[in-house]
Amino acid sequence: MKSSYPRMDPEWLDTFLQVAECGGVLAASRAMHVSQPALSARLRRLEDAVGQALFDRSAQGMSLTEAGRRLLPVARKLPKVLREAVEAVDPAAGARLAGPLRLSASTTLADFVLPQLLAEYARTRGVPGLELRVGNTDEVLGAVRSGRVALGAVEGLRRAAGLHLEPFATDVIVPVYSPERLPREILKKLKAASTTRELAKLPLLWREPGSGTRRVVEDAFRRRGVPVSELRTDFVLGGTLALRGAALAGLGIALLPRRTIGQELALGRLAVVEKPALRLKRTFSWVLASGALPPELEAFRLWATARIRDDER
Repeated sequence: MKSSYPRMDPEWLDTFLQVAECGGVLAASRAMHVSQPALSARLRRLEDAVGQALFDRSAQGMSLTEAGRRLLPVARKLPKVLREAVEAVDPAAGARLAGPLRLSASTTLADFVLPQLLAEYARTRGVPGLELRVGNTDEVLGAVRSGRVALGAVEGLRRAAGLHLEPFATDVIVPVYSPERLPREILKKLKAASTTRELAKLPLLWREPGSGTRRVVEDAFRRRGVPVSELRTDFVLGGTLALRGAALAGLGIALLPRRTIGQELALGRLAVVEKPALRLKRTFSWVLASGALPPELEAFRLWATARIRDDER
C-alpha cells in the first residue's frame, strides 16, 4: 500500500540536524564536508516535504522556528535508529559508526574538569573527533535550547526553563587573595573583617553577568543579608583563568573554585579568607533538552558521571 506521508530522505533530516547543532549552513558544511549550496538544497527539500519553514533566516544567522524546534528531538533519534538498523544486520558495526562528541560547557568545567575526561574517553573508546564549545552558563543554556548542541554542562544551577538539569558532581568556591601583592591597606581591612557585610565592602573580583559562579556568589551574599545592590562590582573579568590571574596580581579578593587553585594555595601564592567564612558548595549539572541524546553523547555522559563519582568517593 502506498504511504500517504511525503517522501523524506534521511539525508535531509541529517542535514537539518547538523545545521541546527552547528548554528548555520556554513559551519555545517565544514563539519559535513559538503558544499553550502548542496546543504541549502537539502533543507529546501525537507521544508517542502513538511510544508513549513524550519529556520528563520536573517543577517544575524539562522534560528529554529517553532516547527523546527518540534522536529529537532525527532531528528536526533535518526542516527540511533539508522545505527540500530545496521547493527541488526552486522552486530560489530556499532564501534565503526560512533560519531564525534559535540557538547558545550561553562568555563570552569571546560577549563578544569572536562578536558581530562574527554581525553581519557577519546583515548580508550576510539572517538573519531570532539568539539567542546565554551561559554558562560547562560550561553550554554542558549546553545542547548536552540539545538546547536544536544548536551551541555553548567555550574551552580538548580533549574532552567524548558531544560532538564542532571547533577553529576559538586564543587567548592572559596574567597582568596594574594598575601604578597594585595595592597597593604586592603590587607589590613581584610584581616579586621569579621562579618560578610564587611567583606562585601572590600574590592571583590567578579565574573561577568550570566556566569554560574557569579550567580552562586550573589546568592550566598544575599542569604547572609547582603543584597546584590550593596555589592561592589567594579572589577569584572570574563573567565576563571582571568579571575585567578587578577587575584594573583593583587587586584582584589576573588571567589574561585578550589579545584582551580590547588597549586597556588600549596605554594602560598594565594590564601583563603578564613574570617568571615564564606565557603560555597555548588553543583555541576548536565543540561539536556527533550528527547534522547545521540548514542555517542549518551555513552559519554554515563561514563563521565560514573568516573567523577568514583573519584569523589
